[in-house]
Amino acid sequence: MSHSAPARIQPESGEILGRWQDLMPSQERAELSASASRHFGERFGPDVLRAAFDVAASDGSGWGSVVSHGYAAIGMPEEFGGIGSLVDLVAVLEESGRALLSVPLLATTLAWQTRVAFGSRVDVESGKAEALGVVDVSGTTIAALDGNVADRVVVVRPCGTGAELHQIDPSQSPPHTVYDQTDPGRPLAVFAAGGTVIATSDRSVDQVLAPARVLLAADLIGVAVGALDRSISHALVRQQFARPIGEFQAIKHRLADVYVGIERARSLTRAAAVAIGAAETATEVDDGTVLSLLAKAAAGEVALDATAAFVQVLGAMGLTFEADAHLFFRRAQQSVPFLGSPAVGYARAATLTAAGSKHEY
Repeated sequence: MSHSAPARIQPESGEILGRWQDLMPSQERAELSASASRHFGERFGPDVLRAAFDVAASDGSGWGSVVSHGYAAIGMPEEFGGIGSLVDLVAVLEESGRALLSVPLLATTLAWQTRVAFGSRVDVESGKAEALGVVDVSGTTIAALDGNVADRVVVVRPCGTGAELHQIDPSQSPPHTVYDQTDPGRPLAVFAAGGTVIATSDRSVDQVLAPARVLLAADLIGVAVGALDRSISHALVRQQFARPIGEFQAIKHRLADVYVGIERARSLTRAAAVAIGAAETATEVDDGTVLSLLAKAAAGEVALDATAAFVQVLGAMGLTFEADAHLFFRRAQQSVPFLGSPAVGYARAATLTAAGSKHEY
């Protein structure tokens, strides 16, 4: 049975009511994005990430400046020392993805938002980095982005129809492998399965991981935007046959397709953030979960597409270490599979929708 939309537009005034108001652009969020863009652009970016290839793995340096500016606290409940909404955090993480941030902001927010979904208290003011781990299909290992610099790794496991939140202390059980060659700015740490239960929830694994999928989607959108911006800049100045290559359909249509994919993923991601942040009924929780799966899948697709297009637009130069293209390509390749591939996300969204009521999306 279909249900009414959570917000309506009054024909007389065009005023948008209800929770979807947060989808509308605001001056405050635009200023937040601009501030984050300046901060991340000045302290991080492709040059910093390229230099990370000279060390074994990311050491988390620069994390202090991110914490001191309050970016990690955005989207957290006020009683935990947080400020702003999940939509605000999505805006910040899009900028961090665009700057190829090489500190565990994404990893920490993934873990914190997952703990909040379980009702677990988070000490935001401590500024300690955390990471969210996922269990492999065999159940014997746990992988976590930036898990090598985390003070705590949390893992979601199914428990009946609900979920359990497990905790690993890396100081007691360090990762046995750290994969840092693909993306040294965001290494993948692998731990032996284990940990202690710190919280339980009646909600399913899909539901408690919905906020994390939205945040990862925002980061991937930022990666796609960064790749597209640089592709366009190159296409405007690189000339062949006495014309900028951006005038040729093979280039401009390719980049136009990337732009459309970004806007699609961005709309889904912001809608999912709003739905999750305002969910009260079981139906609204289901809506946020399905939207988060669609958002993560769409963002993963466009991140892979945009970074591949960046390499292609640069031509032979795109294959060199000195060009920035491989840095964006590596970031997408490292991050997209986390929490499920695009194919898995679409399939799971379809399964959940078919199993429940027929929603009007």
